[in-house]
Amino acid sequence: MGSATSRSNTHIANATGRRVHIFYNTDKMVLQEMQVDISSEAEISKALQGAAGSVKLASNTKLVYYRDDRIRSFYIPAHDYNKVAAEGTIYMTVYYEDTGDNLCQNYHIPSDRSVILTPPGNVKFQKYGASIWEDEDGNIYS
Repeated sequence: MGSATSRSNTHIANATGRRVHIFYNTDKMVLQEMQVDISSEAEISKALQGAAGSVKLASNTKLVYYRDDRIRSFYIPAHDYNKVAAEGTIYMTVYYEDTGDNLCQNYHIPSDRSVILTPPGNVKFQKYGASIWEDEDGNIYS
């Protein structure tokens, strides 16, 4: 994958086993809105000699970044990689496509460095000059 017109040497490799949505910019991305959905479920039953019941609460938080022409994005399938079409330092935010869960937010990637998104949900720097799948500690995620 990657863009033939990009002059960057920064790549993002996805070893998570899941498709991810990458947002990146040369400046930190600013959170514009946070949506919190709270749902409740109550189940109460009354016996002759007392009351018994249970209450369940669930919440879902969604972080919203308003569209900005400077913020670019792309998807990376599981076990694939892509080249970043920007020069210099970038800030990367990553979401899992299937759940919308956030893997990282505004992760700083210095100029001409590449990263690997690892299976436990970490971000590791790629070993400079090695395979895109090898991190600085010599771990290989292919």
